[in-house]
Amino acid sequence: YKIKKVKDKILGRQISDAKTVVQLFEDLQNETKEKLITINLDSKNKIICFEVVAIGSLNAIYLRPGEVFRTSILVNAAAAIVIHNHPSGDPRPSKEDKELTKHLKIVSDAMGLSFYDHVIIGLDGYFSFAEKLLIK
Repeated sequence: YKIKKVKDKILGRQISDAKTVVQLFEDLQNETKEKLITINLDSKNKIICFEVVAIGSLNAIYLRPGEVFRTSILVNAAAAIVIHNHPSGDPRPSKEDKELTKHLKIVSDAMGLSFYDHVIIGLDGYFSFAEKLLIK
């Protein structure tokens, strides 16, 4: 039941900014391990699907950047947004978060996929690479 309710709340919703992403995935802030989710969008920025790509530990996730967009290609997404949580509650990006974002941009460009944002959610708010103009 909960999965259906979540899907009904999220699928088909149009994403206009990072605040919308955070509102839709606000439950992520309560997770005790880092989770990274890829949100796949159509050409009108409506959510086609989302996938939990990786579950890490209290303060780290290990993955290859190419894994992040695997489903994006399978569903023929026009764009993708990545969101993950910081169980510490502090949404500020780590050095590793910055490196991952840089690699995700390179990979998405090579795949012909628009990479709109990487959002980090914590108890004290969120951080958006796009809002800070760190994704071009």
